[in-house]
Amino acid sequence: MRLASSFHRFAALAVIGVAAWLPAQTFDLDQDRQQVVSLDGNWRFHAGDSPVAPDGAAPQWAAPGFDDSGWALLRSDDSWSTQGYPAMSGYGWYRFQVKVPAGEDAASLMLAPIVTAFEVYVDGKLEGGSGSMPPRTTPRTAFNYHVFPLTQAGSNLPRTVQVAIRVWHSPLWSSYVGGGPFYGGSLAGDPDILAVEQHHHQLVRNTLFVDSYAYSIAAGLVGVVILFLFFMRPGEREYLWFGILLLAQAADNALTLLKEIYAIPSIPVYDLLDAALNAIVIAGMFFFLARVLQHRIGIAARIVLGLLAFSPFPAVFYWARWTSVPVSAATQLLCLMPAMLWILYLLVERAVRGNRDARLLLVPVLLAEGYWTADNMIILLAQAGWLKRPRVMEFPIDVPPFTVHPQIVMNLLFLLAMMVFLIRRFSMARRQEERLAGELEAARQVQQVLLPDALDQCIGFTVECIYCPADQVGGDFFQQMSDGHGGMTIVVGDVSGKGLPAAMLVSVLVGAIRAEAAHGADPAALLNSLNLRMIGRSRGGFTTCLAAHLSHDGELTVANAGHLPPYLNGQEIGVPGALPLGIVAYAGYESTVVQLAPGDRLTFVSDGVVEAQSRSGELFGFDRTRLISTAPASRIAEAAQRFGQSDDITVVTVELVGPAAEAVVTKFDLHHA
Repeated sequence: MRLASSFHRFAALAVIGVAAWLPAQTFDLDQDRQQVVSLDGNWRFHAGDSPVAPDGAAPQWAAPGFDDSGWALLRSDDSWSTQGYPAMSGYGWYRFQVKVPAGEDAASLMLAPIVTAFEVYVDGKLEGGSGSMPPRTTPRTAFNYHVFPLTQAGSNLPRTVQVAIRVWHSPLWSSYVGGGPFYGGSLAGDPDILAVEQHHHQLVRNTLFVDSYAYSIAAGLVGVVILFLFFMRPGEREYLWFGILLLAQAADNALTLLKEIYAIPSIPVYDLLDAALNAIVIAGMFFFLARVLQHRIGIAARIVLGLLAFSPFPAVFYWARWTSVPVSAATQLLCLMPAMLWILYLLVERAVRGNRDARLLLVPVLLAEGYWTADNMIILLAQAGWLKRPRVMEFPIDVPPFTVHPQIVMNLLFLLAMMVFLIRRFSMARRQEERLAGELEAARQVQQVLLPDALDQCIGFTVECIYCPADQVGGDFFQQMSDGHGGMTIVVGDVSGKGLPAAMLVSVLVGAIRAEAAHGADPAALLNSLNLRMIGRSRGGFTTCLAAHLSHDGELTVANAGHLPPYLNGQEIGVPGALPLGIVAYAGYESTVVQLAPGDRLTFVSDGVVEAQSRSGELFGFDRTRLISTAPASRIAEAAQRFGQSDDITVVTVELVGPAAEAVVTKFDLHHA
C-alpha cells in the first residue's frame, strides 16, 4: 500500500516537471476567428414587385446577374417607412452580396425580424421565408430571427453569393408599422454559430415577457383559489366576479405570450380574443364593484354592459375592410369607455361618502385602468398617423435580473389591493359568522327550553316526540299541555323558512299557544285565535298548524290549518283542509271528532318526513310515511333522515293506554341533522 502511494507521488512530480518545459497555448485572433460576418449596413432597395419571369423561373429581381445599381440604399437595421417610404404597403425588394471564402464548410444566413412576410432567394433560388404572401394575406407577427442556407459544403473556390429578399407588408398596418427589417443583427457564416446566435436572440426576446409569464401564472392561480372560495360560499358572488376577472387577465397575458413568442394565433384571431378578454376583465370589475359597494344595476348600467359586450367586434372590422384601423380601434375604445367611467365614478362617489372599501380600491383601479386607457389612446393616435411611436408607454422597467412592463406593475398593485380587500372582507365575514353562530346556539337552547317538560305529562298516555332541525335551529314546533281534567292538547306546526328568523317566530307561536290553551281546549278556537295573532307577522310566509285535544276517555278533536293530517293506527284521519295561519283573517277552521280505544296509536308528522329526498331526487312520500306511521317516533325520524333530510323533521306519537294505567313518562328528544 505504501509502495503504490510512493509511485503515484513520483508520477505526479514527473508530469509537473515535464509540463514546466512545455510552451503555453497561443490564441490567434486572425487565424482562429469565427467564420461569421455582420450584414448590418446598406442594402439595395426597390419598391414594388419584380416582373414575372418566363417559364416559371425565379423572379427577375432575384437573379444573380440582375443590375440593381440604380436601386436606393437603405439601412438594414430599420424599416423602409423611416427611410423615405412612409406608410408604404405592398411589395418591396432588398438585395445584397455575401463573399464566401474557399473551404469545405457550408454557410448560412440569419435574418433579423422582417414585417410582414418575406421570401429569401439565394442566387435566384428560393430558400425559404416567413409568413403568408398574397393572396393569403393574414399576417402573423413573427418577431424572430430566421436562419436559411446560403452555400453548400464542398467548394474549394471563393465566390460571391447574391441574396434577394422579397417583402410584402400589409396595408392594414402600414400607417403605423414600418415594413421590412425591424432590427439589426443579421449575420452570415458558420451554421452552428448562427444556430447559437438565433437561440440567443430567442432567449433575449423571451426575457422581455418574463413579467407577463409570471403574472399570467400568479393571476391564474389566485383566480382558481378565489373561484374555489366562491364554490364554498356561493352566496358571496364577489368571489365569482373577481375570480373571472383574474382568470381573464391570466388568459390575456398567455395569449400575448403566444403571439409575441410563437406568432400564434393569427392577428385577426388575436385581436378578437384579446378584445373579448379585455371586455371580460372590465365586466368582472363592473359586477365585482357593484356587488361589494351594493350598487343596484339599473337601465343605464345595462346599456353600458351592452356596449361592453359589443366591444370585441369592432376590433376586427378593419380586416373586413369595413373601416380603417384607427376607426376600428376608436370604436372599440368608445364601447369600453362608458364601463370604465362608470367604475371610476362609482369608486369616487362611494369614497367621498366615506366607504372604506372604495377608498382602498380607488387608487389601484385608477392606475391600472388609467394606464391601459392612455396606452391604447397613444396607439390609436399612432394608427391615425398623428404620433410616430405607438409603444411609447410600454417601456420596460429594469428590475434585475429582468425587466417589468408598467402595465404589469399596475396589475400587480391592483392585485395586491384586491387581495388585501378580500382578506379584510373574509375576516369580517368570519367574525360575523362566529357572532351568528353564537346567536344560533342561543336560539337552539331557547328552542330546547320551549319543548314540553315533565309537568306536561298526562296519566293514561304514552307520548314520544323527536325533533330534527335541518340547521342548528328550525321552524317546526310541538307543544303538549294538560287540560287539568285528565286530557291534553297537542299542537304541531311548521313555520315556512329555516334558520334564525323561523326560530324566532316559533318562540312567538309557542308563547301564544300556551296563552290561548289556558282559555279552553277547543282546537278550532285555538287555531282561529293563533291565525289572528299571526296576521302581519309572517312577512310573506305562512305557518301550518295542527291542533288536537285528547280527553281522558280517548275522544280526539282535531282542527287543521294547512298541516299534514295525523295518522291513526296507520291510516290517515280525514280532516277538512284550511289555509295556513297568517294569510287571511277569519279563515274559519273546523273540528273533527274521532273516538280512540285503548292501544290505539296516533302519529303527527311535519312535511320534513314526506319531503325527504334521496340523491336521485325521489321523495320519501305519503305511502312510505303511512306504512311506517305505526312505528316509534325515533324510528320514523331516522328513516326520513337516512332517505335524505332537506327540511326540519318533527314526529309525535301518542298511544292511548287507558285511564286505569299508571302514569307513563313522556319522552321528548331534540336531534340535529
